[in-house]
Amino acid sequence: MAQVELFKKAGKYKDKSGEEKNYINFYAKCGDSYIPIEPCYFADKETGKDNKYAGRREVLKAFADTLPEKSTAEA
Repeated sequence: MAQVELFKKAGKYKDKSGEEKNYINFYAKCGDSYIPIEPCYFADKETGKDNKYAGRREVLKAFADTLPEKSTAEA
């Protein structure tokens, strides 16, 4: 049976206004491939908000290992 692992990569970027912001990306490792994943945002029909989105991201962050850096041999 194949094993699937969850990884995260955190960093900073500058938005269009030049303000520095944090990001976190999630990846599922299947065999030798890293597949990017993004938790869905389920907007409420009345409010347009998803009150559980932040919680779903926090669960992913809690269970994900840090994505290993690429070695020069992989690049």
